[in-house]
Amino acid sequence: MSTASPSIEIGGVIEAPDLLGNGFPKIDVAERRALEAVRRSQRDLEDFFENRVIGLHWVASDGTILRANQAELDLLGYTREEYVGRHIANFHADRAIIDDILARLSGGEKLDKFPARLRAKDGSIKHVQISSNGHFETGALVHARCFTVDVTAQQQAEAALRASEERYRALFASTPMAVFVCDRNGVIQDYNSHAVELWRREPVRGVERHCGSIKLWLSDGTPLPHPQSPIGEVLRTGFPAHNVEVFIERPDGSRLPVLVNFAPLMNSEGEVTGAITSFMDITERKRAEATQQLLMDELNHRVKNTLATVQSIAAQLLKGTSDVELREAFDGRLVALSRTHDLLTRDSWEGASLRDLLLQEFEPFWSEERTRFVVHGPDLGLNPKAALTLGMAFHELTTNAAKYGALSKPGGEVRVTWEILRASGSSALRLKWMETGGPPVKKREHKGFGSSLIERGVPLELEGEVRVEFNPSGLICTMEIPLAAAGRGDET
Repeated sequence: MSTASPSIEIGGVIEAPDLLGNGFPKIDVAERRALEAVRRSQRDLEDFFENRVIGLHWVASDGTILRANQAELDLLGYTREEYVGRHIANFHADRAIIDDILARLSGGEKLDKFPARLRAKDGSIKHVQISSNGHFETGALVHARCFTVDVTAQQQAEAALRASEERYRALFASTPMAVFVCDRNGVIQDYNSHAVELWRREPVRGVERHCGSIKLWLSDGTPLPHPQSPIGEVLRTGFPAHNVEVFIERPDGSRLPVLVNFAPLMNSEGEVTGAITSFMDITERKRAEATQQLLMDELNHRVKNTLATVQSIAAQLLKGTSDVELREAFDGRLVALSRTHDLLTRDSWEGASLRDLLLQEFEPFWSEERTRFVVHGPDLGLNPKAALTLGMAFHELTTNAAKYGALSKPGGEVRVTWEILRASGSSALRLKWMETGGPPVKKREHKGFGSSLIERGVPLELEGEVRVEFNPSGLICTMEIPLAAAGRGDET
C-alpha cells in the first residue's frame, strides 16, 4: 500500500520528492495555485455546459455538431452518439433556415431568439428559438455556441389562439345580425358589416362610445342619451339585458326600430371587461304587427256590426211582443258577447284576463263607498274560447244576481275566488261564485237559458264540471275546468 509523498513549503517554494526519488524539485506556489484555478474554471465550465436546463450545443464552421449537453439531447430524444458528429442540418425541419443560420454566424452576426423547427427522434416537430454567436480565429469562424429554447407549447397555444380568433372573425362577419363590441368604458372596439348597414355610418374604433348610431330613442319617442342606454347599465352591473326595443337614428335623420340584446364580457376574475351587443332591424315585424292590429280592429268592427244587425233583426221580430224582459235579456247577451270581443281584440285575440272578464261584468255595480263584489285569485290568462264561454257564463250569473240574488237589494255581495289545482298528471282551474246578503234563494222548477248555458255550455265547451247550489243564504256556483282547456298555454 503506497502513501503520499510528503511535501515541504520553504519560503514560498514547495519541495516535494519526484516520482523517481530524485529529491525535491522546486515548484512556485503562485504557479501551482494558478493551475488549480484553471482546473476549477474548466470544471465550472463543464458543469455549466452539461447541467444547463436549456439545450446547448457547439457547431463547427462546416455545420458539424461538436458537443451537446443533456438538455439538448433530452429535447430531441437522441443519444449523444446519434447526435454529436453529425451535420446540424440533419435535425432541422427546414434546410433553408439552417443554411441561413450558418451563413449569418459565418458573417459574424449574433442571433437572438431566432425561430426554427427541429425534428425529434420520434418524428415530432419542435418549435425552438436559437440564440448563438461565433468564435473566430484570424477572421475565420471556428465554431458557434448555440442555446436552444423549446417554445413548442407556446407556438401551439398561439396557433390555437389564432384559430380561435379566425373562427371569431368568421362568425362575427357572417352572423346575420348586426354586432358590435365595446370595452369596459363603452368605447367601441369592433363591429361587423351588418352594423354599418343599419347605422349607415362607420364609427371610429377606439374613439366613439356606446353605439354607432347618431342618436337613440325609446319606443315611445323619448330621447335616450347614449351613456344612459342599457349598455351602460350592463357595463356597470355585469348583468345582461335582453330584447330591448329602441329606435336608432341615422345620419339622414331616419329612425329604425331595432331589438337589442346586451351581454357583458368577463375576465377570469369575474370583472367586466366590456360588452357585446347584437341588434336587428324589426321594421318588418312592426309593420306586420300594425297590419295584424288593423285587421283585428277591422274584424272586431265587423263582428260588432254583425251583432248590431242581429240585434236590429231581433228587435224587429220581437217588436210586436209584450215580453220586455226577453228583449232586454237578448240585448244584454249580445252586449256581453261584444264586450268580451273587445277584451280579446285588445290582446290581439291571444286571450283575455280572467280578472278583467269579471270586473267588466261587475262594473255597473261599483260604488265609491264600497264594492258589491270581491274578486280574488292568481293572475290567469284565458284562451279565446274559454274567455267567450266564461264571459257569457259570468254575464248570466251577474244578471241573475241583479234580478233575484245578492245584487238585487242593498247590502248584498258577490264573492268570486279561484285557484289553480296542481296534480302530477294535469292542473285545473277551480272557480267559486258565492252570493250573500240577498233575498232567500229557491230552486226553480224550470231552467232558463242562463242556467242551461252555465250548467251545460261550460262542460261542453271546456270539458269542465259545474255545480250550482241554491243555498237559502245565497247562490253558489263552483266550476272546475282543466287548465289545458282554459289557459293560454303559458301557464305552468
